Amino acid sequence: MADLALAGLRWAASPIVNELLTKASAYLSVDMVREIQRLEATVLPQFELVIQAAQKSPHRGILEAWLRRLKEAYYDAEDLLDEHEYNVLEGKAKSEKSLLLGEHGSSSTATTVMKPFHAAMSRARNLLPQNRRLISKMNELKAILTEAQQLRDLLGLPHGNTVEWPAAAPTSVPTTTSLPTSKVFGRDRDRDRIVDFLLGKTTTAEASSAKYSGLAIVGLGGMGKSTLAQYVYNDKRIEECFDIRMWVCISRKLDVHRHTREIIESAKKGECPRVDNLDTLQCKLRDILQESQKFLLVLDDVWFEKSHNETEWELFLAPLVSKQSGSKVLVTSRSKTLPAAICCEQEHVIHLKNMDDTEFLALFKHHAFSGAEIKDQVLRTKLEDTAVEIAKRLGQCPLAAKVLGSRLCRKKDIAEWKAALKIGDLSDPFTSLLWSYEKLDPRLQRCFLYCSLFPKGHRYESNELVHLWVAEGFVGSCNLSRRTLEEVGMDYFNDMVSVSFFQLVFHIYCDSYYVMHDILHDFAESLSREDCFRLEDDNVTEIPCTVRHLSIHVHSMQKHKQIICKLHHLRTIICIDPLMDGPSDIFDGMLRNQRKLRVLSLSFYNSKNLPESIGELKHLRYLNLIRTLVSELPRSLCTLYHLQLLWLNHMVENLPDKLCNLRKLRHLGAYSSYTHDFVNEKPICQILNIGKLTSLQHIYVFSVQKKQGYELRQLKDLNELGGSLRVKNLENVIGKDEAVESKLYLKSRLKELALEWSSNNRMDAMDILEGLRPPPQLSKLTIEGYRSDTYPGWLLERSYFENLESFELSNCSLLEGLPPDTELLRNCSMLCINFVPNLKELSNLPASLAYLSIDRCPLLMFITNNELGQHDFRENIIMKAADLASKLALMWEVDSGKEFIRSVLSKDYSSLKQLMTLMMDDDISKHLQIIESGLEEREDKVWMKENIIKAWLFCHEQRIRFIYGRTMEMPLVLPSGLRRLSLSSCSITDEALAICLGGLTSPITVELEYNMALTTLPSEEVFEHLTKLDSLIVRGCWCLKSLGGLRAAPSLSYLNCLDCPSLELARGAELMPLNLARNLSIRGCILAVDSFINGLPHLKHLSIDVCRSSPSLSIGHLTSLQSLHLNGLPDLYFVEGLSSLHLKRLSLVDVANLTAKCISQFRVQESLTVSSSVLLNHMLMAEGFTAPPNLTLLDCKEPSVSFEEPANLSSVKHLKFSCCETESLPRNLKSVSSLESLSIEHCPNIASLPDLPSSLQRITILNCPVLMKNCQEPDGESWPKISHVRWKSFLPIPNWLP
Repeated sequence: MADLALAGLRWAASPIVNELLTKASAYLSVDMVREIQRLEATVLPQFELVIQAAQKSPHRGILEAWLRRLKEAYYDAEDLLDEHEYNVLEGKAKSEKSLLLGEHGSSSTATTVMKPFHAAMSRARNLLPQNRRLISKMNELKAILTEAQQLRDLLGLPHGNTVEWPAAAPTSVPTTTSLPTSKVFGRDRDRDRIVDFLLGKTTTAEASSAKYSGLAIVGLGGMGKSTLAQYVYNDKRIEECFDIRMWVCISRKLDVHRHTREIIESAKKGECPRVDNLDTLQCKLRDILQESQKFLLVLDDVWFEKSHNETEWELFLAPLVSKQSGSKVLVTSRSKTLPAAICCEQEHVIHLKNMDDTEFLALFKHHAFSGAEIKDQVLRTKLEDTAVEIAKRLGQCPLAAKVLGSRLCRKKDIAEWKAALKIGDLSDPFTSLLWSYEKLDPRLQRCFLYCSLFPKGHRYESNELVHLWVAEGFVGSCNLSRRTLEEVGMDYFNDMVSVSFFQLVFHIYCDSYYVMHDILHDFAESLSREDCFRLEDDNVTEIPCTVRHLSIHVHSMQKHKQIICKLHHLRTIICIDPLMDGPSDIFDGMLRNQRKLRVLSLSFYNSKNLPESIGELKHLRYLNLIRTLVSELPRSLCTLYHLQLLWLNHMVENLPDKLCNLRKLRHLGAYSSYTHDFVNEKPICQILNIGKLTSLQHIYVFSVQKKQGYELRQLKDLNELGGSLRVKNLENVIGKDEAVESKLYLKSRLKELALEWSSNNRMDAMDILEGLRPPPQLSKLTIEGYRSDTYPGWLLERSYFENLESFELSNCSLLEGLPPDTELLRNCSMLCINFVPNLKELSNLPASLAYLSIDRCPLLMFITNNELGQHDFRENIIMKAADLASKLALMWEVDSGKEFIRSVLSKDYSSLKQLMTLMMDDDISKHLQIIESGLEEREDKVWMKENIIKAWLFCHEQRIRFIYGRTMEMPLVLPSGLRRLSLSSCSITDEALAICLGGLTSPITVELEYNMALTTLPSEEVFEHLTKLDSLIVRGCWCLKSLGGLRAAPSLSYLNCLDCPSLELARGAELMPLNLARNLSIRGCILAVDSFINGLPHLKHLSIDVCRSSPSLSIGHLTSLQSLHLNGLPDLYFVEGLSSLHLKRLSLVDVANLTAKCISQFRVQESLTVSSSVLLNHMLMAEGFTAPPNLTLLDCKEPSVSFEEPANLSSVKHLKFSCCETESLPRNLKSVSSLESLSIEHCPNIASLPDLPSSLQRITILNCPVLMKNCQEPDGESWPKISHVRWKSFLPIPNWLP
């Protein structure tokens, strides 16, 4: 087994070199090709033996020097080959022909294995100017390889012995794991001891200081300190005792600023704005912790020596205070020397001891015997015996057991397991890591080492990492299958996950991600330090000249310009955080010297332009501009012929015309990035002649045009497309022939397909859809805007789709039913039917259905046989509906400007219009005309409202008579396993709904919207058995009067009652489930003073919008309330019971009549939203009021906003102005001294910025055209006021968005 120095170099003599030689052979003479092939056959297969022999011999230094020369020669040859291929691609782009080759063979010259030309041709080829440098370098490489024969002879190795290189076998995704580790061995006693201390009585000193005490877990690397801490951290007893728990990994060097921010993120379960001012950060942390009763902070992997600075640790831990005594800090460390500031007495240092032998063996076997069961009992017994022997030699190191066991489990071969016994000191984690590393394919080794480019604790995202590996050329092609490089790269990643080099972490607030253990990161760093470097410190004065991959974590590259410019072989620059440098500084000052760059991931917010000089980076394969303001791309971008990935900021509105010349482009997308982690894909403007980009793997939206270069036939050869594809504007397709020519059925990598007509289409819609036959492998199909009453043939073939899981019909006005063959949708778990107005029945539903959504299908009328012909019941419903007139008129008075009434009317008008076509009544037509005219009239005149209400009531009465006068029942019978049901703008009667819900076993979410036949929800008997029902949304049901037996729903936590003016809400809280906890939203209803009395003790969020109410509302009984939102309540003067609440979030919008006395009683901890600066100033002047850190002015109608007491806003960190009519921001905004982020959204009248506080770190401007123009660099009037701000986001609404 090689040592670390050799292990980091050994890939250079692997089959990776073989791949280079194969590529280069296309441009070399026959003689040279034969000579290199001979060296490949004789030298490389023996190289593993050479390494093994050399490391124990006095010639080890010779081998190491030789390997370095080989690696340098390999890199140089690769670069020269790259340049040569660039010239070939450039020639193709200019003439559509290769300079040297015809169009026969593969479209990708980089992966083509050329047959050698005839001898006569080869001699001439060597004389071509562009080949001379490459041939010279290949001669040098050949000479170096030849030296290996001498080295072999020097070591006395016999000829012919070989050792095979490990193969990169594709692996499936392993069973997912997460932190904390799912199974912990042998640490229950340690866990209970730590938990007892953390829950123990507080000392007198702690009680008097209201601070914290510390406990440390100390042990060698890989002993399981972090796993034990996770075990404790997630113990139920700990969760119940500490209301705030925080976890931060220190990893060697304390960074007070960064680690303070990470504590805040952990405490708040979300991202903390990047703030440079440490005092601001620490005050924020102190404020958070002062609101806690007790906190637990885990500091994982602390490194501290006596020579280290105690002051830094004192500063770091200074904000740790809480309301009560008993807070704790739990530390894991390899050293028993700890900072005094941790307050850890010696008796509170737990030295982690070795596990019991039985438990340690169980841990090793857990990993070694995972996977497929061994059916051969003889083999199983032998492996069991060998496992005992291996476990004895692992030195009780859990990490070694995990890594080595994971490696062995992939090859349950007794010879392989016996070989593991011959490894040196298995008790050293690096020894077992090195053994596992050497078992990896050399390609995987390079990929693993590359990960050291990212800082410790980095959240690795698998797809992003694979794209980087592909761009760097680390991923080998799989010639025996049609698998993409990305799929092969994902196999690499999964392979590393399977041997525990990465661990999956599930996160409830963002997407899951992967992490790497610190020891593994140290290991990767130790092997890669010649090639990879992280620039994290402004004090760095030198970077090794051999470095080819650089990540940047500093404010400015300018400070390091001289040392970066010396890195002539640099292939990678990745910006971890935004640079304060402008693009001209970056490109003209530095990148022009870095002509070998292959990966460039930038982050800066100082310019919208990308310099023309980008075109000089001929080797570039990966360009990421998501976290920039770049909106204008230079034409030179189209000369980056090697470019494989181009990710843009969504502000880019125009693409260069010749982008189609980038034939190797595999990934192209536009994304919006609002925080460091949250990235959202957006549609990108159309690409002229996109059909030439035959390597493209993803298009978010393809919009068909009749203009040349944008036709549907452009999709013909894009057979690498995968993921999801949305094809819009199919009305522009000329006919079936063009549809067939697109060859959608050949795009077998597609998983989701949407076919969309955007306007009235011709009568040949069915023929076009017939021609758009999709690939049978689809998992999701959406058809939108289709105008035909007939399905195409492929939707009538019962076995056409192999595994269609989701089917959606939208705006298909002529269809009357689902595809008739139930087998077609047999695997569907999701069915969405949206605006299919002629749909008359719902049959053939697949048994596997889990989600059903029906919207705007007015001819679907669900009614039971028992309800048919019940004249008295029907007339009773009509009489109750007549009571609506006064309530609707009352609601319309407060709805002005909100348009909720108009919105419901508009939706129901469409339903009535479709329904009344069956009744053919002139009176109904006249009343529908009155409704239509009223909806078109924008002024809300009293007489017009009355006429509209009367007309709607007349039509509604006819609808009820029609529904109840039917001759046949139509129950809604659904698959019993349905988990989510949404019924909107269709009719279902009370009994039909009760029977429908009663037939379901485990619904989680039910949505009932715009159903005018519904008068009451089902009884308690129905709701009692809906034990998993978590969410109920009722919207726009104007005739709904009662919540029925909803109170009996045992698990309901989320309830929305919106635009239901008939709903009786006197003592409404008593009608709702007692355990309703997550959310209650009420809008467009009529409230009484006692609506929230006696009930809902667990409710956390209450929202009341646009309601009529009594002058006073009492909410004092809602003792768990954390968030209160009041909007559009003109009748409300006072809110009672505020003193008993501890609100975290408060919103007061359009509540103009709230009394000053009431306003002065509000207290809020985290977030405040108001619509009036007058109201805000009242609150600020109230005694005892402290402004929360988050402040928003929403929907403010005042022409100007002023902060009368800016000193009282000193605690505000984040300020937002949204949807305001105001013309100017407060002049004294600069006095908001702690402001970190400022957002201005949808405020068209604001034209400029006042002076801003120096503490500001982030500014976001969304859809404010005049202000955005004035903030543009370098000439914008407001640019000088924001040029110093590191994070800038200017987000217009692009005019090409659909």
